[in-house]
Amino acid sequence: MNEVLAPCKGAESLSAALNSGADAVYVGMKNFSARKNAENFSYEELKAACTECHKRGVKLYVTLNTLIYDSEIDEFANSVKTAAECGADGLILQDLGAAVIAEKICPELPRHASTQMSLNSVSGVLAAEEFGYQRVVIGRELSEKEIREIKEKTSLPLEIFVHGALCVCISGQCYMSSIIGGRSGNRGLCAQPCRLDFTYGERHNVISLKDSSIIEHLPELPEISSFKIEGRMKRPEYVACAVDACRKSLDGENYDKKRLMEIFSRDGLTDGYYTGNMNNMQGIRRKEDVENSAKALNGIKELYKAEFSSIPVDISVEISDKIIARASCSYGEITVESEVTPEPAKGAALDEKSVEERMKKLGGTQFKQGKITSCVGKGIYVSAAALNALRREIVRRLEEIVLEKNTPKYNIHSFEYSFAKSNKTFSSEKLKFRAEISDKNQLEQALKLDFDLIYAPMGVLSENIAQKDKIVLIPPFVLSDCEEKTEKRLEELKKAGYTKALAHTIGHAFLLKKHGFSIYGGFRMNILNSISAQFCENYGFEDIVLSFEGTASVLSEIKCGIPCGIIAYGKLPLMITRRCPIADGAPCGRKSPFGEGNPCKEVIFDRKGSKISVHCGGNSVELLNPDMLIMSDKREVLEKFSFAVLKFTDETEIAPVLEMYKKGKKIEGKLTRGLYFRGAD
Repeated sequence: MNEVLAPCKGAESLSAALNSGADAVYVGMKNFSARKNAENFSYEELKAACTECHKRGVKLYVTLNTLIYDSEIDEFANSVKTAAECGADGLILQDLGAAVIAEKICPELPRHASTQMSLNSVSGVLAAEEFGYQRVVIGRELSEKEIREIKEKTSLPLEIFVHGALCVCISGQCYMSSIIGGRSGNRGLCAQPCRLDFTYGERHNVISLKDSSIIEHLPELPEISSFKIEGRMKRPEYVACAVDACRKSLDGENYDKKRLMEIFSRDGLTDGYYTGNMNNMQGIRRKEDVENSAKALNGIKELYKAEFSSIPVDISVEISDKIIARASCSYGEITVESEVTPEPAKGAALDEKSVEERMKKLGGTQFKQGKITSCVGKGIYVSAAALNALRREIVRRLEEIVLEKNTPKYNIHSFEYSFAKSNKTFSSEKLKFRAEISDKNQLEQALKLDFDLIYAPMGVLSENIAQKDKIVLIPPFVLSDCEEKTEKRLEELKKAGYTKALAHTIGHAFLLKKHGFSIYGGFRMNILNSISAQFCENYGFEDIVLSFEGTASVLSEIKCGIPCGIIAYGKLPLMITRRCPIADGAPCGRKSPFGEGNPCKEVIFDRKGSKISVHCGGNSVELLNPDMLIMSDKREVLEKFSFAVLKFTDETEIAPVLEMYKKGKKIEGKLTRGLYFRGAD
């Protein structure tokens, strides 16, 4: 059965979801939720919500899908315990260390890989399965073809977003909010800067997208386990409207598309990613949209004012010298004997039809009429009140069975950890510099300079390059439409003598390990704590570049048995997206992920007139921060780490940059220190 999964920001949204027919809901707790500004649930509220869901046969998943710091490990462990104690049916997780903690505390509590983990390929889902996840939430930017291919080649249940807001960035890879506003989307506080007015020529709001809706396509996707509605910041009416639309679509009925669009949209809805037609996806919240939402609210409460009856019940009643009822549903069966003794009829006697009509009145409960039968002796009278009381007792007893069957019972353990190993033994050595290059010219220069290692896109590599031992090849970030070709090219490069490769995600790590490469972790792994770093170590990573969303002091305290480095120079990435703001659609494809052609390098402008570099190549687009990260004069900071990565994009000469870092000097003019000192919430 396909699950309709609804968002709930609080108790009223929960009622809207349950009463409109959701099969499952997802909620946040007060901490570690990717929507920290939603109402979210306290311990008592979560416990009550689990009970309300489970007595209806509805599942409840808890979102603990933010990155965590070492200082938050104990608090996070307590949140996992709380979710388990309350009877949550699963945890939605992003942080690799968080998943380790959850497994140690309650191995029976299912772990779902959040879309924030950027697992949008066959390898990504296979990696999640290997690491013990029970479900993967794949990306909103995938097409129908890509979704089907992942499902055909993997066995893990998949969850997809079917309605709601679209992040223009691939989930988990957006750093715009933290870099520009100091509020990290990976930490649950995205400020939505992509909704601001970025321009290209005469076009405005070029990175703000309409809301997505593929509800009309749901019958095409029977293999998908869960259809997820986005919107934990939205009103209960929005939740009810979206759930109702999903229910009707799956049942082959028409749903009110106009009402669905009016309740909330940004200049309409789009299915562009799903269909592959990425044009006409731009949209902002207009005055007309706000006015339409206000009007659409009228009457929507009718959708969820009454209980949604979803559990069929068979009832059989026998009335002779006593009253006995037997009832059954998919969760079990009961026998109820009434305390009322039937009396001889003084007027009209009770008949089967009257009894059955009373038993059919299940409205206002989670149960719906199945097979209703009765057998009544002759000349007997039983009051309507007694029959109604019998029906209510049947419902109460069945509700107890349903609740019992659906309430998970977990063995909960304490979480103890120690960081015996420390990367400080590595950082005490001489600081090493590494280069991340973008083109062949930079690669040629880097090979002549004193770099420890060189990260190079696999598209710029050839079989005849010398010093292959110094090169860490970088596969395309987006694998969903080129995974087979990537694997073929990896095999060619392996045979040519390349042995090292960079992993952006656990999906990349899985793929690289499969093909026998030594794995080096990139900053897109989003490592911010010691347990996540140790996870990479245990999987066989040679070393790891830590996330630049942490402060230098926090990052320097991360402990593991492999070297840890940081990005120390370059234009920091703001986001990576599958849709090009320059082309107003799919990437132009002038350069493939494998190096053919020349990259498209354009700029868009923010409200202050700053130039945001747009590097469009192959199947993805990267937006870069206009200010250059410079840490060359902060040697005391860099020496806390094992190595520093100098990330080159448009530079024609890279030797002066390396020299600047070796001498501890810095350029004059505008620069940024990133988040290494100011941090992000």
